[in-house]
Amino acid sequence: MKFEIDKQTINDLDLYDKRSEEKSVFSFFNHTKSLGGKRRLENMFSKPLTDIKLIEERVQNIKSCRDSNKDFDIHKEHLDFIEHYLTQYQYGVPRKFSMVRSFLNALSYRIKPKNEHYIVQRGIRLLIRWLNEMYDYSGDYKQDDLGYIRNCKQIVFDKIENTSLREVLKLKGRVKLYPQEYGKLDYCFRKLDVVSIKDILEIIYEIDAFKSIAFAANRYGFTYPVLTNKLNCYQVRGLFHPFLDKPVANDFEFSVGKNVCFLTGANMAGKSTFLKSISISIYLSHLGFPVPAKYLETSIFNGLLTTINLSDNLNKGYSHFYNEVLRVKYVAERMNETGNIFVVFDELFRGTNVKDAYEASLSVISAFAKQNRGLFAISTHIIEIADKLNDNDSIFYKYFEANLVDEVPQYNYTIKDGVTNERIGMYILRKEKVLEIIESSAMLSNCTSTALSDQRSS
Repeated sequence: MKFEIDKQTINDLDLYDKRSEEKSVFSFFNHTKSLGGKRRLENMFSKPLTDIKLIEERVQNIKSCRDSNKDFDIHKEHLDFIEHYLTQYQYGVPRKFSMVRSFLNALSYRIKPKNEHYIVQRGIRLLIRWLNEMYDYSGDYKQDDLGYIRNCKQIVFDKIENTSLREVLKLKGRVKLYPQEYGKLDYCFRKLDVVSIKDILEIIYEIDAFKSIAFAANRYGFTYPVLTNKLNCYQVRGLFHPFLDKPVANDFEFSVGKNVCFLTGANMAGKSTFLKSISISIYLSHLGFPVPAKYLETSIFNGLLTTINLSDNLNKGYSHFYNEVLRVKYVAERMNETGNIFVVFDELFRGTNVKDAYEASLSVISAFAKQNRGLFAISTHIIEIADKLNDNDSIFYKYFEANLVDEVPQYNYTIKDGVTNERIGMYILRKEKVLEIIESSAMLSNCTSTALSDQRSS
């Protein structure tokens, strides 16, 4: 089954690069050394899995690359050129090797050098060097007890040892090649065994991608997720948001029978960042990638839908509230279609008056609580809803604390049990001297009006 995710969620979580100066979740894992490795990483990153066996297999493959005690150099420029050479079909690939044609081509190149001759000859020399390096790397596969790496080495070894590619082993270290050797190798590389070469390249790119992921886990203190077949399980210790320089880690879980988290807290207390952290951990765990936490155990979900930075849809004439309603409708439809989705709403129904927001939020949260498949994390400023939901056993309450000390808010960014009624909106208003600016503007306006009136009178 395909993992359900949409553009809104992708943008909410900053999963992909937008502008060079902005961080993305993908950028934390992209330490690849080749373009092919980056392509493979992008492909994996864009396709979350819903099969627990496939996810666990990927986790083990990444760990296998991490723990391998033998490595190989990735020469990005060399690999890029080899790929370029292999795709130069416009130069023609001989249907069979011809010694006469090889000498004629060499003579033609000597009389009138052409770019295609250079590409072919350099591509061949680089392939000789690279295939010898890969043969040396893979030669000890029988002694390697790491499953994934052992399999990769064996495939590489067999594709060189048991094909005409074995001819390159005799040319190791050779500085000069004869025209007939260029011709024979060109036919081998671009016709006879081109599939084997591309297969080896893809193995190298996948290892490059896996090593990049493992490097990120070690560099940023991420951990590998534990996947479970339990229903509605999410338990995390030391969760943090990877974009923060000095994040505060939190422990959090959905207990058995509790499928809705009702989250409150003052402005800037950490609610949105926390909801993004949970969502990122869900997404990464379904990739089999390490997550920003000390420990994570999670169920397999069929999708992830978040509503954190929802904007107005002015092109269609929708207000913010109407857009929120449409978003809730969309999520409900996807739940009915797919089921078992992890859902996040940050500040549900912020785009309408307090009365409508209260009634709409109460109704939607109560409806979510009736779902027996899927988990819901919902933040709100309308804490009065909690009184009406107290008797609902499917809902539990968490909050982020904010204390005013000498009229200055203090945040610890630590999640706690319960509901908070702390509000610091007026403090922020006063801090930014909004009222003073408005009053001074009004005074200036009045003075200007008086002056104009005096001028007219005189």
